[in-house]
Amino acid sequence: MTANLAQGRYQYSCDGRTMPVQDDWQLGRDDKGGLMLVSRRLVGEQGHGMEVHALMSAGLVTECRVVWKDEMDEVNAHYRLAPAAGEAPAMGNPIEAEWTGPNGLQQSVLTGNNRLLFPLMRIFMGPLLLRLCDMEFGVEVVTPDIVDPSQRGKLLAPRVNHRRAAILPGDANIQGVHDLGPDIRVFSYLGDEAERDAYCFVDQRGLLVGYDWPSSTGRLWQVRLRDLEWSPELVSLC
Repeated sequence: MTANLAQGRYQYSCDGRTMPVQDDWQLGRDDKGGLMLVSRRLVGEQGHGMEVHALMSAGLVTECRVVWKDEMDEVNAHYRLAPAAGEAPAMGNPIEAEWTGPNGLQQSVLTGNNRLLFPLMRIFMGPLLLRLCDMEFGVEVVTPDIVDPSQRGKLLAPRVNHRRAAILPGDANIQGVHDLGPDIRVFSYLGDEAERDAYCFVDQRGLLVGYDWPSSTGRLWQVRLRDLEWSPELVSLC
């Protein structure tokens, strides 16, 4: 990364108690001048978790490298959009995936006109939500599979699920939204891991500044953006 344009971290809490999750990100440029986003989410004292290096264009993730590290070993994956020769990457391009399974390198190509590449980390949710809100029936999202890391054959393999989002009216009575800053858009979000009554808060730059969702046991999980630094030369994430 040749230039640091923005950085921040996400703080996680459950029923108001801060949780031991380290989730930080940096946005800069690669050696070709493209936007590169690096995000890490690590849990616990040993710092096990996931790291993503992604290239972005107009809010679209065009390529990403993913590393999962835990007490067993390290697993790697590489995802990229595959546009036709001479064309710019776009939604609906085939998505090429490579990942290191227990039997060595695995490969797959996923096709579909209504699919997005989403590397799971919170910082990528703002651009995803802004695209979803224009899709009445939602889209299929391709993600690296981390549902059950003990199943090493599936870990970081491509997983396809359906997600939808809608912008709530400005007078919606959502507690705490005014504490997140001016001109915050509130989204209701339905995703593979999102429970009912999940709300996402996105600012004018396309940054996810907050995310609230109740767990299946009734606990309220909250994510908040902290320690944001933002270069004046950068207009938005999208």
